[in-house]
Amino acid sequence: MKINIIGTALVSFIMNSTLRFFVPVLLPFIISNLNINVYLGSLLVTAYWIGYTFMQIPSGIIADRIGISLSARLSFFAMVLLFTGFYFFRSYLCYFLIQVFIGAASAMVYVSDTAIVQAASELKKRAESVGIYQTGFFIGASLGEYLVLRTFDISFDFSFYFIMILLIIALILNILFMNYKDFKRPPGRIDRNIVYVALIRFSAGFSYIGFAAIFTTFIVYTGIVNYKNAYIYAWIPASGGLITSPIGGIISSRLGINKSILSIIPVIIMDFIIMFLNYLKKYIFLLSFFTGIMYGIYAGPSMGMASDFSGGDKNIASSSGIINFSSQVGGTISPIIIGFLYSIYHSFYIPFIFISLTSMIVLTIPILKLRIHTRYL
Repeated sequence: MKINIIGTALVSFIMNSTLRFFVPVLLPFIISNLNINVYLGSLLVTAYWIGYTFMQIPSGIIADRIGISLSARLSFFAMVLLFTGFYFFRSYLCYFLIQVFIGAASAMVYVSDTAIVQAASELKKRAESVGIYQTGFFIGASLGEYLVLRTFDISFDFSFYFIMILLIIALILNILFMNYKDFKRPPGRIDRNIVYVALIRFSAGFSYIGFAAIFTTFIVYTGIVNYKNAYIYAWIPASGGLITSPIGGIISSRLGINKSILSIIPVIIMDFIIMFLNYLKKYIFLLSFFTGIMYGIYAGPSMGMASDFSGGDKNIASSSGIINFSSQVGGTISPIIIGFLYSIYHSFYIPFIFISLTSMIVLTIPILKLRIHTRYL
C-alpha cells in the first residue's frame, strides 16, 4: 500500500463528496431563493446524479485508455473549474447544468482514484485499502456538509470561497502524488458475474444515497429542526461511516469473509432503519447515524470486488465504473422519487418505505446467487 497515493486519494474523495452534497445541504435555501418547489429542488439533486451515473462506465473506459493517473488529475481540475459556476451563474437552469457536469467530472475522479488505490495495493489488501479510501466519502458527507452550512451562516460567498481554497489544495496534491503505473496482473476479460455485485451496489445507492441526499430537507420540512440550525445535524447520516468504512474492508481482507455477504447484510439492516425512521422520530439522529455505520461496512467490500471481477488491473477502472454505475443509478432515481412522492403525500412516510422495500426486493437476486465469492485472480 503506497501511503502517499492512498492519502492523496482520500483527500480527493473528501472534496469530491463535499461537492456532491453542496447543493443538497443548501437545498432549502436554494428552493427559497429561486422561488421553486420541493420537486424542482429535488431535480437539482438528481441533476448531479445524472451526470455522475452516466459518466461511470465511460470514465472507466477512458481512464483505462489514457491512464488512471492522468485521468485522475484532469478530472479533478475539471471539477474545480465547474464549481466556480455556482458563484458566477445563479439561476435554476445554470445550477441544473452545473450539477450535471460536476457530476460527470466527479464520476471520473472517483473511478480513476478507486482504480489507483486498488492498483497500488497488494491483492489481498485491496478491500482494506478501498475501505480506507471510502472513508473520504463519509468525511466529505459529514464534515464537508457541516463546513458548508457553518460557513453559509456568514454568507453564500464565504462558503464558496472556503470550499474553493480546499479544492485548490486537493488539486495540488493530485498533481504531485497521483501517479501510479505498476499494474500487478495481466489484462483479461471482466467476469460477467459482476452483474450481481452491481445489483448490490444499486440497492445500497437507491436507499442510502437517496436518504442522505434528502436528509437536510427531511429534518427541516418535518419540523425536527429549523434551517438555521440544520448544520448541527446534517452530517449525522454520513458520520457513522467514519468508524466502519475501514473496518468492513479489514474484516473481508484479513478474516477472509465473503465480500458479497459482508456487503448485503449491512444494506438490509440499513433498509429497515430507513423504512421505520418516520415512526421513531424520537430517535431520528441515532438511527440516521446507524445508517452511516451500515453503509460504511458495506462500502469497502462491495467496491473491493471491482478488483476481483476485473480480469486484470488493465481493466480495473472499467470494472470500478461498472460497479459504481449501478450504485449511482439508484442514487439518481431515488431523490426524485422521494421528492415526487412527497409532493403527493406531503409526508416522507411513503417515500422512505418505498425506497427501502425496493432496495430489499432487488437484493433478493444476489442473495440467491451467493456464489459470488472473494477471489484473488
